[in-house]
Amino acid sequence: MFPGKIKPPPPPPGPPAPPASPPGGGATAGALCLAACGGTSESTPSELTLDDVPVGEAVAAKTVSGEDALLYRVGESELVAFTAVCTHYNGKVSPEGTQLRCPLHNSVFDAATGEPLSGPATKPLTRLDVTTEGNEITIG
Repeated sequence: MFPGKIKPPPPPPGPPAPPASPPGGGATAGALCLAACGGTSESTPSELTLDDVPVGEAVAAKTVSGEDALLYRVGESELVAFTAVCTHYNGKVSPEGTQLRCPLHNSVFDAATGEPLSGPATKPLTRLDVTTEGNEITIG
């Protein structure tokens, strides 16, 4: 210390350390339950079957590359799929029966065509390839 100088206060403590990981690699009981119990209503391509999509209804799904998608069953053997990304402000679009809705600004799209029904969105959702093999559905 220098004569005539005041010692500065110590620096404030840093942020608290994160809690230690639980035994077994860090997964919590909640995360394990979500993984085991299917914590979302979305399906992966290998899990999605025709039985999961009623005629005239839209469901949330995933593409083969893991991207969010929306699937609509037009008829017994006709399916259409769209990206779940709103064309207005990139919000996540969700299925609502025969419509698809973005919660950010309430844009609504037709589930069969992807065309906007009310906006602010003015462009349709991007259409995706969808195929079936037996009862299994693949998007993308």
